[in-house]
Amino acid sequence: MHCPKPNSIAVLKLTRRYLGAVALVSMSFSELPAETITPILQRARELVGQPYVNGGMSPGGFDCSGFISYLYRPTVPQLPRVSRDMALNGVAVEYGDWKPGDLLFYATGADRTRINHVALWYGDGNIIHSISDGPETGVVVSQAASKYWASRYISSRRVLRESPEAVVMPEIPSSPEQSPWDSFDGILRGDFDSWRRADEEAFERFRRKNE
Repeated sequence: MHCPKPNSIAVLKLTRRYLGAVALVSMSFSELPAETITPILQRARELVGQPYVNGGMSPGGFDCSGFISYLYRPTVPQLPRVSRDMALNGVAVEYGDWKPGDLLFYATGADRTRINHVALWYGDGNIIHSISDGPETGVVVSQAASKYWASRYISSRRVLRESPEAVVMPEIPSSPEQSPWDSFDGILRGDFDSWRRADEEAFERFRRKNE
């Protein structure tokens, strides 16, 4: 029977402790401040046309979770940086029961079960997100029901409570009858580089703290 070397055992224990700590923080993130959603939708609409930039978190260039972080962190500072961690926060929302401001998560990479993309549910059948590759790139408005996005959907979360003030959605251009995503079935980079880098940095901080 092969037994791991002592150093390997130590690394495994450290990894389990790290993952447990991450899960505890993520799952306890439930009490969020009430906030008017309208300004978030307005800002998202204003940013349509911004380019995709890997690791980008500010006007001038966003990756998918950087776009969401920019919109939400002033209100939800605990929101994680990458999409797969964002998907552990707030409360789950059933498919199709979305309200403006909800976050929708997708698997756009080779693994069809692994979240690596996040979009903002805008309403009226549309999502706003920053896309790395494909027929559209940068911050765009897409139809959630288009073939690509419907087939790549994983889950959705509500990270903001509903505001007593009515949500007002700024107007967006009419969507074409034929979405460019209906005939696309490729792989998008999404958050791959960002979540890999975040993992490495977080584990290194945890390792130094627990040496």
